[in-house]
Amino acid sequence: MKSRLILLLLAVPATAAFAQYKCTAASGAVTFQQTPCPSSQTEQKLTVIPNGHPPPASGASAASGAARAAAPAPAPAVPTESVDKRMLARYERQRQRDTLEKAVQSAQADKDNRASARLQDIAGAKRQFGDDPANAQALRDALASIDSRYRALAELDDSRIQAARKALDDWDKAR
Repeated sequence: MKSRLILLLLAVPATAAFAQYKCTAASGAVTFQQTPCPSSQTEQKLTVIPNGHPPPASGASAASGAARAAAPAPAPAVPTESVDKRMLARYERQRQRDTLEKAVQSAQADKDNRASARLQDIAGAKRQFGDDPANAQALRDALASIDSRYRALAELDDSRIQAARKALDDWDKAR
C-alpha cells in the first residue's frame, strides 16, 4: 500500500514534465522536448494530458453526439486537488496505524527478549555458583532475585503490550 502511494506521489510531478513538442530532423530522427524545435526541424506541438483524461473532441459528428446522448452521463469531474488531499489523508491515516502496530510489535519483542535474557541470567548464576553445596544458598538467593526482577519486568511488558493494543483497537474503532 505504501509503495503504491509513494510511486503515485513521485509520478505526479513527472506528469508536468512530459514533452510538448515532437521534432523531426531531416534525417528522420525524432526527439521530444519541452521547448520549440530548432528551425531546421519540423515541429509538431503535442497536447499533454497530465491527469490522463483526454480533452473533449472539438468536431464531434452528429452520430457520435447521438451515441453520447444515449450513454449515461459521465460522473462530474473531481478536482485533482481534492483527490490528492484525500489520498494524502489516507496515507497519513495508514502511517498512524502502522506506527501503532509497530508499538505493539516492539512491546512484544521486548517481552520475548527479556524471556531469553532471564534464561541467560539463570545460566550465568548457575555457572557462577556451580554445584557446590556450600554455595547452594547463594544460588537460591540469586535465582530468587532474578525471578523477582524478571517478574516485575514481565508485568511492565504486559501492561505496555495491553496499552499498545488498546491504542490500536481504539484507533481502528475511531476509523
